[in-house]
Amino acid sequence: MPERSDAAEASDAPSAEPPTERLERQPGRSHSRHLLINAMFACAVVVGIFGVLAVWIHRQVLDTNNWTNTSSQLLADPKIEAAVGSLLVNELFNSVDVADELKSVLPSQVAGLAAPAAAGLRSLAIQVAPQVLSTSVVQNSWRLANRTAQLQLLRILNGGSKTISTNNGEVSLQLHPLLTQLAAQLGLQQQLATVQSKLQGSTGASARSTVQQKLGVALPESSASIVILRSSQLKTAQNIVKAIRGLAFVLPTIAFLLLIGAVWLAEGWRRVALRTAGWCLVAVGLIVIVARRILADALVNSLVKVPANRPAVHQVFAIGTTLLYDAAIALVTYGLAIVVAAWIAGPTRPACALRRALAPPLREHIAYVYAVTGLALLLLVVWGPFASTRQLLPVTGIAILLALGVRTLRAMSAQEFPDAQMGDVVNACRTWLSARRQRAYSAMRTTAADGAGASTRVADLERLADLHDRGALTDEEFSAHKAALLQAQS
Repeated sequence: MPERSDAAEASDAPSAEPPTERLERQPGRSHSRHLLINAMFACAVVVGIFGVLAVWIHRQVLDTNNWTNTSSQLLADPKIEAAVGSLLVNELFNSVDVADELKSVLPSQVAGLAAPAAAGLRSLAIQVAPQVLSTSVVQNSWRLANRTAQLQLLRILNGGSKTISTNNGEVSLQLHPLLTQLAAQLGLQQQLATVQSKLQGSTGASARSTVQQKLGVALPESSASIVILRSSQLKTAQNIVKAIRGLAFVLPTIAFLLLIGAVWLAEGWRRVALRTAGWCLVAVGLIVIVARRILADALVNSLVKVPANRPAVHQVFAIGTTLLYDAAIALVTYGLAIVVAAWIAGPTRPACALRRALAPPLREHIAYVYAVTGLALLLLVVWGPFASTRQLLPVTGIAILLALGVRTLRAMSAQEFPDAQMGDVVNACRTWLSARRQRAYSAMRTTAADGAGASTRVADLERLADLHDRGALTDEEFSAHKAALLQAQS
């Protein structure tokens, strides 16, 4: 800040304003600097939004634990269970000719009921499938399959495995374990195994062709599989993964550097700039939350053409973007914390009173203040409401910021209130309460006195009226006494 003349200092000497308020009222060096700082704040918000999206994609897609947990939550959702159950039932009944199997075991007299029985069994299977999928065995199989698939996919598959295959140029997630569990519940496990064995090996292609010609149906080469990525797209996927990993680090770093630079350039009004930086974080979080809510219905309605499938896909979107929502809530929380910190350092009367109250313990018992601050941070880490509070680097950054905040607050309070003593705030509160009670008591006594005087006047007027009615007072006497009474009590 440029040096000021003695005349300017003398003109400011009588001012009773807090130092922070006088400092913040000083204009900036130039109008262009204000425009630059505001532009940096705006760029930080835009970059921050894309940074949150990049971090979310990195954590959701490229982190095995997050991918596995999200996949487990997806299958545990009732609407998604129903949709996956229908898929498995269709795969099962496409792989096994249930009507023919029933016809082979039924007596010839009732062989004609095989087709209706197969249809009834299919309807029953659709109802049973969600119950099968909710069992711990199936849930664990699904979790293991997704974990293996994600690990293998991150290694960019070149071959096949028990869970992942790249046959026919496709990377696919095999749901055969889930299909086997469903077949076992319906008593069709042996028939499914027979069909699978016939469709594998060197004679699988010819056997599949023969069965398709006889039954008039198209059998899949592998049952219950979900295509994750086609081999022709692997190179593009590799480039996207590299870009996501880079952007997940670069974009948040740029956004925070813009905020820090804007606060540093705001010489003379850094507290206001710090508060604006906090509101920028809040804005990024709120924009992400609102965009997630608006895009949910729009994307689901545009991508899913079958209305019956939209509830399940909507749940997939909601569960899949849970980490994005958590990141946005974290930004809002951290932003509000920065705003509160800037308010504490501000010139308002409550903020000054708070600094005055904290001045004695910050001056005389700073070790206890740091201990309480550390305990609060420890409780936050144990609670772990956000992912950043469960990681070493962010927690270390929060600890450093808290230590700097306590140090800054101590210096500010010592400069503003060097004579503040322990108990001053309590005594001030007691004095204020006592004065307030005294004013209330005085007002009550005044009201009571006014009420008593009014009651006496009414009684005297009633007595005069009674005497006048009985004829003890003439009209002239009554008027004269009434006027004297009113004049004496007014």
